[in-house]
Formats: sequence, C-alpha cells, structure tokens
Amino acid sequence: MQKIYPARILKKLANLQLAIGLLLTIGIIVALGTFIEQDQSLIFYKQNYPETKPILGFVTWQLITFLKLDQIYTSWWFILLLFIFGLSLLSCTLSVQLPALKRFRRWKFYTNVTKANGIEKKLPLSTTNSFTYQLHSSNYHIFRQGKKNYAYSGLLGRAGPIVVHASIILLLCGSTIGSISGYMAQEIVPRGEVFHAQNLIKFGSFSTIPQTISWRVNDFWITYTETLKTNQFYSDLSLLDPFGNEIKRKTIFVNEPFVYKGLTLYQTDWDIVGLKVLEKNDVTTQVSLKKISKNGRKFWFGSITTPYNRRFSVLTNDLQGNIFLYDEKGILIKQCKIGEKILLPDNTNLMFIDFLTSTGLQIKEDPGIRTVYLAFLFLIISVYASFITYSQIWATENFKTLALAGNSNRAVLFFQTEFGKLINKTSKRK
Repeated sequence: MQKIYPARILKKLANLQLAIGLLLTIGIIVALGTFIEQDQSLIFYKQNYPETKPILGFVTWQLITFLKLDQIYTSWWFILLLFIFGLSLLSCTLSVQLPALKRFRRWKFYTNVTKANGIEKKLPLSTTNSFTYQLHSSNYHIFRQGKKNYAYSGLLGRAGPIVVHASIILLLCGSTIGSISGYMAQEIVPRGEVFHAQNLIKFGSFSTIPQTISWRVNDFWITYTETLKTNQFYSDLSLLDPFGNEIKRKTIFVNEPFVYKGLTLYQTDWDIVGLKVLEKNDVTTQVSLKKISKNGRKFWFGSITTPYNRRFSVLTNDLQGNIFLYDEKGILIKQCKIGEKILLPDNTNLMFIDFLTSTGLQIKEDPGIRTVYLAFLFLIISVYASFITYSQIWATENFKTLALAGNSNRAVLFFQTEFGKLINKTSKRK
C-alpha cells in the first residue's frame, strides 16, 4: 500500500483546479444565501416556502431547514468548505509560492546572455565597473561569478500573490469567528429605561451575551431641516455595571456608534409611543400612539377620553410639538403645541406636557472584525505590491565587449526605457 506523505497531501490541496472548484462552489452558495432569507423564524419559511407550492418543484421549508439553508453562513458544512479552501490556499503558499520566492532570490548566471530571452545590448568591456555602479544606484541586487554578472530588483512584486493568499486566509478566519461567536440584537427602548441585549436577530453557536452590563437611555431627540424633514436623531446612552454605576456615557447618532470592549451600539430607528397629558387637579396620564404611514409620510395616531365620556382623536407627525385634535366626526377642532393649555368643546382643560419616545438600537459584537480589517489591509498592500516590476539583468564579459541582456515580468516598455537609461549613463561615464 502506497504511503501518503505530507508533501503529497500538500500537493493535492494546492491543486489549482481544486481551488477554483471550491471558490466557485462558495460563490454559488453565497449567491443562494442572497435569495433565501437568512435567520428568519420557522413561521416565515412555512409561509413563504409551503409544501403545497414548492419553488422549482422541490424547494420547501422542510428542505431549507434540513439543509440549514436558512443559516448558511453559520452552518457546519459551509464552515467546513471555507476551512478546506483555506487549507488549499495555505498549501499553495507553502508548496509553490514560498519556494518560488526563494528561487527568485537566487542568482542566475548565463555564459551566453541570449538564453535570457530579453533585451540584448553590448558595451565596451571597459564599462563593466561603470555599469555595475549604475545598477547599484538603481537599487539592483548584484551578484558576480567570474566573468558572469547577474542583478535583479523588485522582488517585493513577486511576494504579492503570497500576501493575497494570506489576506484571504485571514478573511476566512475572521468571518468564521464572527459568524460562530458574534451576535446581533435589535432593541426598541423608551426614553429613561434600562435595557439588556435580549431581542437577538442573529447569533452563532458559540455566542455569549454579556449579563454583567446594561444600558440606560438618558434622552432622545431629533433635529430637523428648514423644510421640516428629519435631519438626524440622537440617543444619549449610559453604560452601567451590575450595581447601576455609570461606566461610560455617549450621545450616538447615525454613523456615530457607542463602542465598548468589542460591543457596538448603532442608532437605527426611533418611534413615538405616546403623549404625557396633564389633566385637571394636576393628574398626569398617558395617551398611547400608534404609527401609521401614508404616501411616504409617518403619522402617530391615538385617542383620549375626557371625564364627560367624549372621545377625541390625537394626531402628530413629528417631535416639533405640533398636535392636532379631531372630534368623533373627524373634524379638526384644536391645534396646539407641547406645554400649551387647551380647552376642549366639553369644557375639559388639559395640557400635553411631553412626548413619550423610544429609540431603536442595534447591538452588535463581532470578535473576528479586527482580523477582517487586517485581511483587507494585507489585500491593499498586495495590490500595491503587484504593481512593482520584477526585473533581471545579465552581463557577460567577453574578450572585448560586455554582453548585456534584460528581462521583466511586466511593464516591458517601461523596463526597456529604464534599461536604455542605464546604458546611456554608462556610456557617458566611460
């Protein structure tokens, strides 16, 4: 029975066809994840992928949940596929690219420079030292063996593919760590309330939710443009320890999150949940409001019943303080602002003293995000490294002449110009 050696395993994993096949498979699966909604409830899949009307004749909610197609990016088989692809890239780096980089660092002497298959020139033998000096001034690494000379520059350009593989491997590691140990929660919290992360919308198999910290919404407000459109909404938040002591406080808004030890809170939404009303004899009550949308605009609608059993409808469309009251027939009877005393048709006195608002916050923890950022940094470096030209120059000393040849892996016209400049400078110093 033939033994399987590590080198043979590396060679099989480093196969280009295998890597392309894995990459194509991963791409198809990721595309599938954009068609099938991820991390939804079982009821959602039963309603949208019923057994009575299977999509394409066979795709039902049972197939989706059985194959984990509703949680593709955290499923064991997808992570295994990423792991094999990462091993393939690592094997290619260790068995092909690193040895190739070592070969590029070694000298290559030719007795006959025509074997270089590049640009060929000749100079007088007396210019050998001058040409060597020009090569050194142009940042070439120079080697000499008898009457044979070799020089190269731009070795970093040959390291570009290695950096690309390293960045992809880091990206796979970071995204996998984030998918299996990170989480995301969405909370709608009234102003003044203390809350924990509990309404999870996405989490991994190894996710842990911190139970020793909590947050308090100190305040919430909105700024408007001159045309009374929403400009920005803000939440003043405090991070609390288990004893209720404030650890950190910050006002957040869209694109300015609250960050603490890997936890990030984003401002995502807002809502008006009610109005605080001051009635006769300084009695304070609350009127609940419900959000409705019409023609792209948002309104909050509720009702208030007076001591004389008269019901009036309450309507507001922003936090500017404008409140509209309607009678049972839908006729506008009053328009007032927060803090303004009003008298209703049944002689009831009241005053709307404040809005009861809630803020929409997204809590996210991704332990692999720094690894992902590092991967993209390496990827950017590899892009710049790929523009560095790897150039080689050979010089053989004959009886009366110095035979020259040069070659480059890219930017041939630029290398020809550079090669010509080296020769011209050498001729001038003769």
